[in-house]
Amino acid sequence: MLIRDLTLTDFRVYRGINHFHFTPDKRLGKRRSIILFGGLNGAGKTSILTGVRLALYGRLSLGTAVSQRRYNEFLLDAIHQSRETGQAPDSASVALTFTYAKLGTENQFHVKREWRRKGNGVKESLIIYEDDHPIKGLSYDQAQNFLNELIPIGVSELFFFDGEKISELADDKGGAALEHSIKKLLGLDVVERLSGDLTVLYRNMTRSSTARSIQEEIETEKSNLDDYRKRVESIRQDITTALAQRSEIQWKVNTLQKSIDDRGGHFSTSRKTLETTLSGLQQQRDQLVSSISLLIGESTPLALADIFCLRTQAQIENDLNAHNVRQEQRILEKYLNKISTNLRKKIPEKSFLTVKKELESLSSSIHRESDAPIHDFTPSQAGHLFSTFTEARKQKAQVAVFFGELEKVESSIEDIGASLARAPDDSLIANDFENLQKLQQKIGSHDAKLNNLRQEGKLAANRALDVARKLDRLYEEAAKNSDHQRVLGYINNANGLLTDFVDLTAASKIRDLESQFTQCFGKLARKDDLQLRINIDPKTFRVDLLAQNGRAIAKDELSAGEKQIFAIAMLEALAKTSGRQLPMIVDTPLGRLDSAHRRKLIEDYFPTASHQMIVLSTDTEVDESFYSDLAPDIARAYKLEYDSRAGATHVREGYFWQTKKAG
Repeated sequence: MLIRDLTLTDFRVYRGINHFHFTPDKRLGKRRSIILFGGLNGAGKTSILTGVRLALYGRLSLGTAVSQRRYNEFLLDAIHQSRETGQAPDSASVALTFTYAKLGTENQFHVKREWRRKGNGVKESLIIYEDDHPIKGLSYDQAQNFLNELIPIGVSELFFFDGEKISELADDKGGAALEHSIKKLLGLDVVERLSGDLTVLYRNMTRSSTARSIQEEIETEKSNLDDYRKRVESIRQDITTALAQRSEIQWKVNTLQKSIDDRGGHFSTSRKTLETTLSGLQQQRDQLVSSISLLIGESTPLALADIFCLRTQAQIENDLNAHNVRQEQRILEKYLNKISTNLRKKIPEKSFLTVKKELESLSSSIHRESDAPIHDFTPSQAGHLFSTFTEARKQKAQVAVFFGELEKVESSIEDIGASLARAPDDSLIANDFENLQKLQQKIGSHDAKLNNLRQEGKLAANRALDVARKLDRLYEEAAKNSDHQRVLGYINNANGLLTDFVDLTAASKIRDLESQFTQCFGKLARKDDLQLRINIDPKTFRVDLLAQNGRAIAKDELSAGEKQIFAIAMLEALAKTSGRQLPMIVDTPLGRLDSAHRRKLIEDYFPTASHQMIVLSTDTEVDESFYSDLAPDIARAYKLEYDSRAGATHVREGYFWQTKKAG
């Protein structure tokens, strides 16, 4: 299998469409297999691993015990929400493109899993393309089963893992974690199911042909077995319910703990100082608002119609000129009339008529040249109005300054308000701690209840086992008289063969695993580390650690770094023993390692563990020195930068020291 592309759309911290190219490349004759993601905590590294697993396995990617309701809540929570707008899109999706070779034929698959809000719930869809053509006729469950069969989730756990998986193997003392991995690797669950089905067939055939007395005893014991099975199933359901309830409470504990950490860990300024600063800013805002209101209540609104004011001022000036002209006309007309009256008495009539005609013509000419005024303003009134216009312009400029200052104050108030919302408050923190203590007490109660249920279930299972053994003896006795003896013999032989097959296969694979582990651990350990080999019990899967001289070593004797190297070597050995060619995705694998152990992983694990190695790291895990060591094997690198204001991660090509925007 080779992952080519991953697309995350509005998924968790990834806003919009985010496309990642995973295909290794070849440069200067050397194949580069490492895809390196760098990001600080919270930048979305784990979301890359989660996106790949979610695309392939849906609800199973969260664990086999996760309910559909909890899965739906996870999908809704996984839809990105913008901190800037406070809004979230209606849908999100993850899409994975990969090639897979089966029976010598390589095909390309494209898987897109999309979910959409629907009321208070969620609607999920799953589409699979094979060689660019959709696989038709598959329901959601059929499409999911197709992916489960193509890449079994049990096998993928050996290739897609994080620091938690490493810690689980490192701290495992009883072999339970290793037993789970080996059983998934060998497919023993399928063989056990087949063996169980053959046993049921054996019993059914025997029951149909046994003697009456044995049949009656079989029916009695079968009834008893059914009762015990129902009791065991009832207890199992109670345990499942209790585990789900405990998981819900644990989720609340984790959420509350994170809330306490978030509110108490990122502020150096005291809450009292923030409140004092906020009070001062609020007073400044009130003063600015009062000043703006005072200016708006005066002549400032006139500045909104400045062009109109300029036109009005020009018109009033024209009107004042017109008034002066009309006054002069009245004075001139008065004098013309007086001249006409005086001349009438002093000159002959004929001469007077000629003069009068000229005077009338002059008077008419003066009246035609003057325009009538529109406004009746005195110069004093006009001067007052012009002063008002000028003052309005000054006040408009002052209001703009005040509004600019008000915007800055409002922004500061908003920032401090956000800080106060997240700053620790003694009463709130005390209340949260009280709620946290109550939740932890509930977890303790559930743990006690689970312990009682497990003890009760163990007792019922033992009794059921006793009855089942008795039934086996009865069926065996009845089979001697059965007409189907030959068929029953075949069933017994088949079951025996399955048992032998499981034992031989387990033993063979375990020997391979032991050998692979010795090579992997030797490659990753420092020179001063213990040179370990292991011995695995094929029945109990218990791991015994042995030094080079054969001395048994308790796991507690290992340092924290050696335990981490032990777990990583075990995972690599399991992957190699599986015979599968799958990419390897490792999330923050170096957190608990010292620099020497880190260098061993950088030099001897990442470049060779798989044909495609996807590493999700912080800048302290793969630092500048380690990056330069890995550079010859890096096909491409991405840097994940989280913007806390937007609540979203920006993706850039390159690593912490050399980045550009991803295309």
